[in-house]
Amino acid sequence: MESLKDKTVIVTGGGRGIGAAACRLLASEGANIVITCRTIEEGLSIEKDILSKNGSAKFIPHDVTKEESWQKVIEETLQNFPQIDAVVNNAVSYNYQSILDCSHESFKSLINTSLDGCFLGLKYGTEAIRKHGEGGSIVMMSSVLAKIGATNMSALSAAHGGVKLLAKAGACELGPEKIRVNSIHPGLVDTYTEEEFKKNYPDSIDSLKYEKDSIAMIPFERKGSSDEIAEAIRFLVSDESVFMTGAEITIDGGLIAQ
Repeated sequence: MESLKDKTVIVTGGGRGIGAAACRLLASEGANIVITCRTIEEGLSIEKDILSKNGSAKFIPHDVTKEESWQKVIEETLQNFPQIDAVVNNAVSYNYQSILDCSHESFKSLINTSLDGCFLGLKYGTEAIRKHGEGGSIVMMSSVLAKIGATNMSALSAAHGGVKLLAKAGACELGPEKIRVNSIHPGLVDTYTEEEFKKNYPDSIDSLKYEKDSIAMIPFERKGSSDEIAEAIRFLVSDESVFMTGAEITIDGGLIAQ
């Protein structure tokens, strides 16, 4: 797609799931992709995959909760590509515990990754895009939990609700500079196998039953796919969404339409 050709896009959490799908899709349409994540093996794997298909990609290890890490990502990106056109704040954490069972430390840890990480991405992404004066796009990954309440999801709801309103505040503030800020709100998405989920989130295994029960409530009767969410990211990064900012894109198979 011509509107993505030679654009440079930073994708946080780009080593797996939605982030990896977005990296592959954007690269296939001509964008320069900067893959960031904590897990080096995953990031290098996505970089190798894109390069093997004659795409343009650079992996940079990244902790989205650290300002110095963001500064390093921006610096290294500009050493490899002429400018930064878009940032996809996709790195998220997960917690499925009741309010009484969730420790304050666990709550703060999730907020730190999912909300504070988005704030830093918005801050440093804006500074980088502002340098070339041509405008750009910042995509904020939230979820349907920013729109509805759910049992055992207090930390996620707080983080994702914050991300939704942070995106709107950014849209109002940055609109005059033609920097668009929009949020994406997936419902249940098939980003992990059951075994991967148990390994990565041992304290939240009960959520697997919650997810299975929730599928019955979705009009489409299935989870979404990472590729389907990646298509929304592609749209928001591309020039097709040039007059769109402060918007919320919900992709949930009709879950919260009822």
